[in-house]
Amino acid sequence: MLKPHDYAFKIEVTVKAVFNCDKYGIGGIADANFIEKQPFIAMALVLGNFYNKVDISFKYKIDDFFGKYYLEMGKSISEIGEEKIKEIINDFNSIVSTI
Repeated sequence: MLKPHDYAFKIEVTVKAVFNCDKYGIGGIADANFIEKQPFIAMALVLGNFYNKVDISFKYKIDDFFGKYYLEMGKSISEIGEEKIKEIINDFNSIVSTI
């Protein structure tokens, strides 16, 4: 059974680590309750933070990530669905961990 908050919390952990903040940091965007409804805002904020600091190969990875999941933007985790959000989080964390 899909537990959206559990997946949102996984994203929250990454956002808090990147920005060295608590869950109320960056206007509450780091909070799992917010992320549950708008996961791509939090992920875009993290990836955008790196975009102009990385070499071109990482820019391509970031661009490819958003291109691949473009149709999921603006959706909540519940709307995205469990299998797709697992894939998205794995790809997101893969990019962040290699930067």
